[in-house]
Amino acid sequence: MRIVRRRGGVLVAVVAETQLARWEIRHGRFQRSMAVIAGFAAVVSGFEAYVQHLRGAFDHWLMWTPVGLAPAVVVSAAAAVVSERAARLLLPLVSLVALVDGLVGFVYHLRGIRRLPGGFKLGQYNVVMGPPVFAPLLVGMVGVLGTIAAFLRRERRPNQLLEAVAAPQVAAAAVGASLRPLRRTEVEMAEGRFQQGLAVLAAVFAVLSGGEAYFEHLRGSFNRRLMWTPVWITPPMVAAGLGAARSRRVAVRVLPLVSVVTFLDGMLGFLLHLQGIKRMPGGSTTLRFDLMLGPPLFAPLLFCAVGLLGMIASVLRREESR
Repeated sequence: MRIVRRRGGVLVAVVAETQLARWEIRHGRFQRSMAVIAGFAAVVSGFEAYVQHLRGAFDHWLMWTPVGLAPAVVVSAAAAVVSERAARLLLPLVSLVALVDGLVGFVYHLRGIRRLPGGFKLGQYNVVMGPPVFAPLLVGMVGVLGTIAAFLRRERRPNQLLEAVAAPQVAAAAVGASLRPLRRTEVEMAEGRFQQGLAVLAAVFAVLSGGEAYFEHLRGSFNRRLMWTPVWITPPMVAAGLGAARSRRVAVRVLPLVSVVTFLDGMLGFLLHLQGIKRMPGGSTTLRFDLMLGPPLFAPLLFCAVGLLGMIASVLRREESR
C-alpha cells in the first residue's frame, strides 16, 4: 500500500507540475526555457553546418559563419538563462545575426545549385545532389527562437506561481501595469498571446524541414520505407499550423496531436540516422568520415523543433482582435 501511495503521490506531483508549467506558457513566462531550446537548436544546426561544409572542404569563407555563430548563440542563450538583461539585449542581437546568416546561406546555396552543369534546368537532379537548399533557412530557425525568447518573461518561483494562479486578476493587473510602455505586439508576446503567429511559424518550418527531408532521402533513393514518414507528416503538420491560425478548436485539439507525432518522428529519424552511421564501413575507427558522408546525424532533431513549436503554440492564448 505504501508503494502504491508513493507512486500515486509522484503521479499527482507530475500532473500538478505539468499544469503549472502549462499555465506559465499560456501567460508568456518561459523565457529561460525558450533560450535553452534556442541554444540546443544552435548546437544541432552548427554541427550539421560543419559536417555538410566539410564535404565541400570549406572552399568559401562564408561556410565558416554558421559554425562560428553556433557557440555565440549557445553562450548568449546560457547568459539569458542566468540574466534577464542578457535575454533582452545580448540574445536577440546574436539571434538576429544568425537569422541574417541563414538568409545569406540560402542565397549562396541557390547560387551553388545554379552553377552546377545544367543549373535549374536540371533542377530535379541538381537540387538533390547540390548544396541542401533549405538547410540555411533551418539554421535561421535558431535566430527566430532566440528572438522570441527576448520578448517573453521569466519563469517564476513555485510560491510566486501558486500566488498568481490563485489570484489571476491581481496578477493580470500587475502584468498590464508593467507592460504599458511597450508596443502592442510586444505586450501580446509577453503575455503569451501569439498562438496564431507561432502556429504559422511552425507550419513554415514544417515545409522547410519536410522539403529538406524529401531531397536528402531522394538522394538515398528512399531505400527504407520509414524514410517517407517525414514527407508524409509534413502536409498534416502544415495544415494543422495554418488551421490553428484560423480556428481555436484546431489549435487546441488537432495541433497538439500532430505536433507530438512530428516530434516523435524526428526522434525516430535521429535513431535511424545514428544506426545508419554505425552500419557504415569502419565503424568508430572512421567516425569523422562516416559523419561527413553518412546520413546527417542531427538533421531529424530540427524536425523535432517543429513539433515542439507546434506544441507550445497549442498551449498559448490567441492574439487579441484589433
